[in-house]
Amino acid sequence: MTERTTSNSAIVVRHGESEWNVLGKWQGRADTRLTPIGRAQARAAAERLLTDGIVINGVASSSLSRARETAEIIAARLGVGEVRVDDRLVETDVGPWQGLREPEIEAGWPDYLRNRRTPPEFEAPEVVFARAEQALRDVLTSSRHITGSSSRVLVVSHSGVIRTVRRMMQVHDRRLHNLEGCHFAVDRDGNLVAGEFIALVTPTHITTNDAV
Repeated sequence: MTERTTSNSAIVVRHGESEWNVLGKWQGRADTRLTPIGRAQARAAAERLLTDGIVINGVASSSLSRARETAEIIAARLGVGEVRVDDRLVETDVGPWQGLREPEIEAGWPDYLRNRRTPPEFEAPEVVFARAEQALRDVLTSSRHITGSSSRVLVVSHSGVIRTVRRMMQVHDRRLHNLEGCHFAVDRDGNLVAGEFIALVTPTHITTNDAV
């Protein structure tokens, strides 16, 4: 984070392992659920926050089940109350790629993934950024009003959303494992800024990312 950031910040992470992560399918808006490993990852993430002394004042999440359940498991262990659910944090709409594996995408849209191209029905990066940025701003603002002082909020979203926001902000982007993400804050000039990456669990294997 830069010296110009305020004392309010958010840790924004990808959800735990989902059913379609295991199958290697792009999920998009499909409302897939966590696997038993995904639930264990959420519990481990909560323990990591407690062990490392990272104080979380509130938890927010995408309305999709895989993110919401991840957030609820963590919030319950941390004792921070109900999860704030926000539709603006849902995964990118991937259009006709939903439910497909990468070889199937390559067969139908040759070289699209390699060249970071998307079909017309794929949600535009500008649209994803607009909704996610405002959601993060609202989460940070509401947390300040609740605590009355500095606060840190945990936000559970999706790899496509986090990576798109970072790319639109023209900062380094990379593939994200489950329960991995980065810090965000609003600086004193009112700009959203992206901070360092953070992993709340140790990755055991690479899972499909709904991002190009």
